[in-house]
Amino acid sequence: MLYFFEVDDEEMLKRMYRFRYDIVCEELGFFDKERYPDKMESDEYDEFADHFVAVDKDFNIAATIRYIHHSPIGYPTPKHLKIYPDIKELIEVLKQDKIAEISRVFIDKKYRNMSDTKYIMENFVKRRIYFKMRDYGVDLSYAAIEKRFRRLLKMYRIHFEPIGDLQEGYGSARYPTILHTKIVEKYNPHLKELYERRRWYLKN
Repeated sequence: MLYFFEVDDEEMLKRMYRFRYDIVCEELGFFDKERYPDKMESDEYDEFADHFVAVDKDFNIAATIRYIHHSPIGYPTPKHLKIYPDIKELIEVLKQDKIAEISRVFIDKKYRNMSDTKYIMENFVKRRIYFKMRDYGVDLSYAAIEKRFRRLLKMYRIHFEPIGDLQEGYGSARYPTILHTKIVEKYNPHLKELYERRRWYLKN
């Protein structure tokens, strides 16, 4: 059994950063460990993100994800990966408050199986992130996703659309992608109902 919640506690944030360091530096070797002497992986985008965590019954971290929004310094995906020029032009027409980014999706290796990953992503993306999309009025969200993980998410009815070729830039080959809020609703119509019910409940 896993428990999901939004992080608003400084100590839990530090635990998340250590968890991210363990995966991205120690396990996967994507980033240079010398850049993180405190063994906490964090960057300039964390300040502009909502952070979510999944923990087990013993309060051990099982997974993390962040949702960057209203960022005055831009977003990681268009900064590090090349986007098709015609798509880039279409995105640039949008108001910046209609754009966000999903990133730092990390799952502890003991939960990296079809069943647990589906459960985690449905609770993260199909609930927490989707609700944030609606709360902030976001139309699309960037994400840099590995080929295999993108296929897996598509099986879970989470459709990230590639907006560039598969390329290096995050320690492993990834596609720059976008997740349309309307597409999430199209393949998961119950989410819209849940959101409207939640909004009504909060108002009353």
